[in-house]
Amino acid sequence: MNNERITQLRRVSFCTHLTDTVLQALAATSFPRSYPAGALIVLAGEPPQAMYAMVAGRVKLTRIAPNGREQIVNVMGPGQHFNAVPIFDEGPCPVNVEAITDVEVLEFPITAMRQLVHEHPALAMALLREFATRLRYMVNLIDNIALHSVQGRLAQLLLNRAIASEKGELMAPLTQAEMAAMIGTVREMVSRTLHQFEMQGMIRIERGAIAICDRAALAACAET
Repeated sequence: MNNERITQLRRVSFCTHLTDTVLQALAATSFPRSYPAGALIVLAGEPPQAMYAMVAGRVKLTRIAPNGREQIVNVMGPGQHFNAVPIFDEGPCPVNVEAITDVEVLEFPITAMRQLVHEHPALAMALLREFATRLRYMVNLIDNIALHSVQGRLAQLLLNRAIASEKGELMAPLTQAEMAAMIGTVREMVSRTLHQFEMQGMIRIERGAIAICDRAALAACAET
C-alpha cells in the first residue's frame, strides 16, 4: 500500500523533485478519500482539517459574493493540490472546493503537514514554489478582470493554459460556464467570443477541445 501511495505522490506537482525519504514521510501521513460529484470538500472560512492532493476527477475552487455570484478561482485535476495555505498562515480555509466529478484525493492532516514542513525544508520549499506560481496567476487574474475586455480576458485565459500545458503542467479541461466564471462574465458571452475567435482564425474547436492557430493574433487580442 505504501508503494502505491508513493507512486500516486510522484504524480503530484509539488512532489516531483522530493527525495524518497520525504515521499515516504508524506505517504505515512496521508489517507485516501473519495467524494461524489457536487460534494463540498472544503468550505471557505472554516477551520482547516487537511491539505489535499488530487488523484482522480476534477474540482473547482471558488469564492461566493454576498449576492450569490460565484467566482471560480481555479479548476484542478489529477496531480494538483489544494488547501495548503493554512499549513503556513494557520488561518481558515481560503476558498470553497467543490467536486465537479467523482473525486479521489489523498488527504494530509494539517497538523501532520506542519510537522513535516518543519522536519523537511525541501518540502517547505516545494510548496512555496507552488505558492509563488499561484500568486503570479492571481495577480494576472486580477489585472485581467479589472483592466481588460471580455475578449481580452478570454484570450489571455486560453494563452495562459496553453503556456502552462507546454511547460508540462496538468490542465484540467474547462466548460464554457467555468471559463465564464473564471473571467467574470457569462457562458453566452464566452460562447460568442470563442466563435468569433474561430471565425478570425485564431483558434480551432474540435469536439470541445480548443487549439490555438494564431498565437500572435490571440496575444494581441489579450491586450485589449
